[in-house]
Amino acid sequence: MARTQPARRRRGREAGTLDRAVTALAALCSALNDPANTIAQLAVASLLLVAETVLCLLIIRRVPYTEIDWVAYMQEVGGYLEGERDYAKMRGDTGPLVYPAGFVYLFAWLQRVTGGAIVPAQYIFAGLYVATQAVAMALHIRAAVLPPWALGLLCASRRLHSIYVLRLFNDCWATLAAYAATLALQSRRWVTAVVLYSLAVSVKMNVLLMAPGVLAVLVKHAQLKHIMAGSVLGVLLQLGLGLPFLASYPRSYLTRAFEFSRVFTYKWSVNWQFLPEPAFLSRQLALVLLFLHLRLLWSLAQRSWLRAEGGMLPALRRLLARAGGTQPGGSGTRGGKAAAAAAAGATASSGGPDSFEESVLFLVFSPNIAGIVCARTIHYQFYSWYFHTLPFLLLRSRLPRALALAVLAGIEIVYNVYPPRPWASGLLLALHMAVLGATLGYTGSCPADDGTVAVVPLRAAKAAAAAQMGNDAAEGDASMATAARRRTRAAAGDS
Repeated sequence: MARTQPARRRRGREAGTLDRAVTALAALCSALNDPANTIAQLAVASLLLVAETVLCLLIIRRVPYTEIDWVAYMQEVGGYLEGERDYAKMRGDTGPLVYPAGFVYLFAWLQRVTGGAIVPAQYIFAGLYVATQAVAMALHIRAAVLPPWALGLLCASRRLHSIYVLRLFNDCWATLAAYAATLALQSRRWVTAVVLYSLAVSVKMNVLLMAPGVLAVLVKHAQLKHIMAGSVLGVLLQLGLGLPFLASYPRSYLTRAFEFSRVFTYKWSVNWQFLPEPAFLSRQLALVLLFLHLRLLWSLAQRSWLRAEGGMLPALRRLLARAGGTQPGGSGTRGGKAAAAAAAGATASSGGPDSFEESVLFLVFSPNIAGIVCARTIHYQFYSWYFHTLPFLLLRSRLPRALALAVLAGIEIVYNVYPPRPWASGLLLALHMAVLGATLGYTGSCPADDGTVAVVPLRAAKAAAAAQMGNDAAEGDASMATAARRRTRAAAGDS
């Protein structure tokens, strides 16, 4: 009997330990799946950034570097360092210099710091990669719509590590500046955001793909004076950076640094490889893609970005009204109450209100993916333009989670196929269309600015007005019935 009691106690302790372990595991799983758990988000982000730092160092030490553009970059800025100011004469092994002046100053600094050596530059780009990951994670944590485990998806790209640490592309610097600008938008630092976007464009013009969404954020939420101030400072920044070249050879600088008609080499294009090269290079394809791009932007603006305001023109009117110190449709009036009721109904039907930070991400990320889908050329390094946006656009959509993760994995597989293949291009187009469909079917509401009453779609406004008229009629009938009863009682008293 004495031996049985200790055995029972041991089994009891073991069962208690197991219960506590199961409880702790359940709590951990719950925390890792809770988008609103900021502590879990920060903990996961910190662990991931440490792991990413170690991984980048291992890549530099163990994986051979592959030369693509670094030497050409050094040759291009070498002419500037020697006193050349004519963009037409600043060239490298891959061709003429085709980036704005911010690129020249940045890579001239890198040449001074590294002496043009590869390994020191790799360590700088490793720091750049970790910084970009940190800012991208901060954007998602502030939006609070993806669970903490989803932050790991931002690190799950073999190709992205290669683009940063083994290829040293200038796209990486533009991406960091663009994400920093988006973070400023989430903080409502309007002027700072516009200046940072302008700085990103000065390194590479692909950031202009985000411009329609950035403008939508500003129109929805900023004051006109802040938009004007940011725009003026952004233009002055471009002029200041380009001044040495504009003062000497303005035509050469403007045509080279901001060349919108540039056609990339078909051989290295990840997309459209299933087309014959003449069709890829044709003007007809370029015009069709441009039309589709503009049509997508219009649809996004009218049906999603500015839907709460009633469309583009009403949104502009609201912006001007804010500048004049007035609010359209005050909530104290009967019409304001009806519009507010309609807005509440529309928000409820769309899945609930979104945070301002989440709507900023959608407004900035969605035009970027529209531009990617309609791009005539996508090179491997262009993956850095939109990789960090994919988890948000896919996991926040109506797509089943398993399908969203499969699309992410498929895009990563395509970018690891080298050289580009027709079948991979066809698959990439299909996957991009899935992302675009998820974007167009976004479940958020992109709410209007706090403190104003949204101009809602006509159907919802009519429904609210009808409900208000019904309420008014009911109140009128009740008043008439009460008056009739009073008259009856008065007549009975007289008799």
